[in-house]
Amino acid sequence: MKQYKIGIDVGGTNTDCVLVDQHNHIQTKAKLPTTPDISTGIEQAISKVLANSGVSSQEVQYVMLGTTHCTNAIVERKHLNKVGIIRVCKPASQMVPPLSGFPEDLKALTNQHIYMVHGGYEFDGRLIHPLDESELREVLQKMKGEVEAIAVTGIFSKINPAQEKRVAELAREIMGPAIPVSLSSQIGNLGLLERENSTILNALLQGIALNMVQSFQAAVMQNNVEAQLYMVQNDGTLMSLENARRFPVLTIACGPTNSIRGAGALSGVENGIVIDVGGTTSDAGVLVKQFPRESNKAAIVGGVQTNFRMPDVVSIGLGGGSLIDLQSDEIQIGPQSVGYRLPTEALCFGGEVFTLSDYAQYAEKLQIPTAHTGKELKELLKKKLAQDPEEIKEKIEAQIADMVYRLIDTVKTQSGEVPLILVGGGSPILPNRIKGVSEIIRPDHYEVANAYGACIAQIGGEAEKVFNLAQISRENAIEELKTEATQQAINSGARKESIEVLIVDDTPLAYLPNATKVKVKVCGDL
Repeated sequence: MKQYKIGIDVGGTNTDCVLVDQHNHIQTKAKLPTTPDISTGIEQAISKVLANSGVSSQEVQYVMLGTTHCTNAIVERKHLNKVGIIRVCKPASQMVPPLSGFPEDLKALTNQHIYMVHGGYEFDGRLIHPLDESELREVLQKMKGEVEAIAVTGIFSKINPAQEKRVAELAREIMGPAIPVSLSSQIGNLGLLERENSTILNALLQGIALNMVQSFQAAVMQNNVEAQLYMVQNDGTLMSLENARRFPVLTIACGPTNSIRGAGALSGVENGIVIDVGGTTSDAGVLVKQFPRESNKAAIVGGVQTNFRMPDVVSIGLGGGSLIDLQSDEIQIGPQSVGYRLPTEALCFGGEVFTLSDYAQYAEKLQIPTAHTGKELKELLKKKLAQDPEEIKEKIEAQIADMVYRLIDTVKTQSGEVPLILVGGGSPILPNRIKGVSEIIRPDHYEVANAYGACIAQIGGEAEKVFNLAQISRENAIEELKTEATQQAINSGARKESIEVLIVDDTPLAYLPNATKVKVKVCGDL
């Protein structure tokens, strides 16, 4: 029996799906409008690729999903948990309290139960203060029945997570085994405040994550597919559904990551710039050895500064649903967009709004089934806008070219020209010549690069720790973390013989004597 994989990417406008064989060749693909509930769209997408390919549901071995579900929940402030916050820090680190820098509307969901308790460690694992369990039990009793999830952050818990784990044990003992507990040692990097913020966001998303996982499972079952299911993380690797439920914050920004990975694989280019043009935005990222370049600065998620891993992606309001304002002297494209309402509100679909898709249809850059032909659109624009469509076309072309040039210039790290890979359903809208680019590549299946990126994703493992070089050599420290990251990947389903090291990062910490932060990242095939 042949074995197949299905990759799905659920975006704000479209749900894309591909079915590939064991050699990662695309057999069929589908692009459907995203539905209000995640389950229906996934179910329809899987059903369509199976019907189009003639592949039996029993031949599908893996299904991978990437989704903006969690990102949208944070941005829109919808369906988030009530969170209790515990910082294990006294007598240190009390001057800047939790939620500092949070937007006011997000604070309102979390500021009823915030506690700082005794405990914490030094950078090398030495104890600052032991955990006061009587104090902690009193705090947890106050939270009982009042919160839906708990976020726990300890000083240097990345070095020694023992106190955080004990807090989780006591929380489940007092509040019941089902209470979701997010531990900062499992989520963010070293910085206390940003790591705490990441942990709070993760706790806010726990209810969303449970719904997301159950909807995914239900959609697959509706198609009688009995396969191993995975979610895509924002570093381009896969995680189990159990980990997706526990660490939903790690799925944020997986959409651009999928597109970058898919673009690299479909084009065969190892290093370059990728622009993914969707319904609302154009997202640009850098491809390094066919993986997205990670951001080296704090990521802002829904107005909150975090420090968990994120792809280095820059977005602008340029997409198929972007509104075009022709009333002023200069053309204004975006950032407002009709989004998923494009099939009902755009001129070319019989609506009343002039969008970038209308321009693309008129300019014959996109051939999509619409209510009007390019000729009919031309006449419609003449009547509606009282302007020469050809003159409008030139102005729009110039504006798009300028926006894309500035976007590329923002993400480039070198002065020379670089290859540019264009993907996403709206990518034909972009010009064929752009300053600063050596060549423009639109690979086959460019419109479903995000779903393909999800489908080819590998299992990842990552380990990070601060070492005191007076106690261990640099080489032994790196080997220790290589072993830890490799075992993590194997436990998640990677084949041991396929594992390769992607990143070894060694950063001396100037403000701590003999200290260095080591990070190792590996990946392997399913």
